[in-house]
Amino acid sequence: MNGTIVDSFITSLGRTGARKRGAHESRMRYLRTKAGQLRVIDTGGGKPTLVLTPDGPCVIEHYDALIKRFSEQFRIVCFDMPGVGFSFPSYGYSFGIAESAEFIVELLDALCIPKAAFAFTCANGFIAMNLAKRYPQRVSHLVLGQTPSFESMRRWTDRNIPRSLRIPYVGQAIGAVNADLLATRWFSRALPRDSERKGDFVAQARQALRAGGCFCLASVVQGLLQTREDDIHGVKCPTLAVHGDSDFSHKHTDFRSITDHIPQAQVIAFQGCGHFPNLERRSEYVDLVQRFCLHGG
Repeated sequence: MNGTIVDSFITSLGRTGARKRGAHESRMRYLRTKAGQLRVIDTGGGKPTLVLTPDGPCVIEHYDALIKRFSEQFRIVCFDMPGVGFSFPSYGYSFGIAESAEFIVELLDALCIPKAAFAFTCANGFIAMNLAKRYPQRVSHLVLGQTPSFESMRRWTDRNIPRSLRIPYVGQAIGAVNADLLATRWFSRALPRDSERKGDFVAQARQALRAGGCFCLASVVQGLLQTREDDIHGVKCPTLAVHGDSDFSHKHTDFRSITDHIPQAQVIAFQGCGHFPNLERRSEYVDLVQRFCLHGG
C-alpha cells in the first residue's frame, strides 16, 4: 500500500499561490523533475559546488545565513525536498531514496553541474549515500549530519515517530491536519532543553506552513522505511559525519554506527549541540566543511 498519493493530492490544493509566496527572492526559482517542482536557490558562479537541502520541517529560509557563509567559497545549490516547504510532490513519487537520488541527478543536469559535494542531514543523508553509490562520478564529497546507520535510524523511528504516521493513508491524513503541531513538537525534541534557538526555528517553520508550504512527514517516513541495507552500502567518496551530542531525540543513538556503511567516514561530535550542528554552530560547521571539501581534512 502506498499512501503517498494522499500527500500529493492534498498539497496540490492551492499550490500555485503557495509557490508564488515561496518564491519571494529573485534568486528563488522552480525546476521541474519527475518527483515534483523543486524550489531552488543557486548562487551560481565557477566555484566548487556544494548541494544543501533542509530536512523538514526546516525550509530554505532556515538556511539563509548558512548559504551566505558557504557562498564565500562554494557555488551553493539549496532546495526544498519534495513534500517539504514549497517543493510539492508529484503524483507517483513515493519518497524512496533511490527515486530521490534520481531527481537530484535531474537537478544537477538542469543546472549543468557535472560533480558536487553534498551536505545532507538526518534521513536525507541516506539519499546522498544512495546517490554517491550509484553515481560516484557526480559526488566529490559527502557531509552527513545527524545520520547514523540505517538500523539505528530504524530504531530512532520506532522511538520518535508515532505509529499512526507509519500507516499508509492514515498517517498522511493525520499529518495534514497536524503539520503545525508536529513541527513544533519536533523542535522540542531535537534541540537541547535550554536552547535559545527554539523560538526562531518554530517561527520560521510555522511561517512557511501558514504561507501554504508542506511538511509531509508521514510520506517521508514511509518512504524511508522502504530502504534496504544494500541501497546505502558501497560509498567510496570521502565522507564526513557530524552530529550534535545533545539531541534529545537521538539520546540512545550511536552515531559512529554510520561506519557500518561507510568505513572510511570521519565522525565528529559537536558538544552541547542538538539536531542541527549546521545551524546551531554555523561558523564552526562551515569551517569544518570547507577544510574537508576544499583542503582534504
